[in-house]
Amino acid sequence: MAVLSLDRTTLRWRVAAKLIVASELRLLLASQSPRRSDLLAQMGLTFEIEPADVDETPEAGESAENYVRRLAQSKAQALWRPGYLNLGADTIVFIDDRLLGKPENEAHCIDMLLQLSGRTHQVATGIALYDGEETWSEVVTSNVLFRSITRCEAKAYWATGEPQDKAGSYALQGFGGIFVQRIEGSHSSIIGLPMAETEQLLNQAGFDTWSERQRG
Repeated sequence: MAVLSLDRTTLRWRVAAKLIVASELRLLLASQSPRRSDLLAQMGLTFEIEPADVDETPEAGESAENYVRRLAQSKAQALWRPGYLNLGADTIVFIDDRLLGKPENEAHCIDMLLQLSGRTHQVATGIALYDGEETWSEVVTSNVLFRSITRCEAKAYWATGEPQDKAGSYALQGFGGIFVQRIEGSHSSIIGLPMAETEQLLNQAGFDTWSERQRG
């Protein structure tokens, strides 16, 4: 019994030590997305930004959820250095199990928007945290219903420049919001970072978000 008691004590000390270390970590956003940066700042957290450059080619037969989880983890792990808790994220639009990434050109953008026209599609965002030892990850999937879009509208939308670097060729938080009739799920996840789930994941990693907010 004495050995068992010692093991439990040791385990408690290790957990406590890890929480202390986690509370001293700096948060790093491994993304160049201004939308993710804005959402993380909206959460009241202080962080640094260092975009991770990873291969975003989907693997054969890879599902949307597995794809964004893998990329989020790769981004979180790519630039890690001691003293940091890295946050990686990736978002993909998909419909009928087809992944719709960023448009290659005007014709590709128009084609994607017409695929989404008048239908419900899904948006999956993967988030991951990495502290140099452990990885925590989550995937949030939302449903988005588009109204009908004409080819002329899709062409005019491309001309604004907004869809050129957006998965699925639209931005919910921009002009693209005029196409959206209904959302089921997380609004912030569709934009690029699910705020509620990110908060929960940070807490799982032992990162004290409320102390961060109080420090301002």
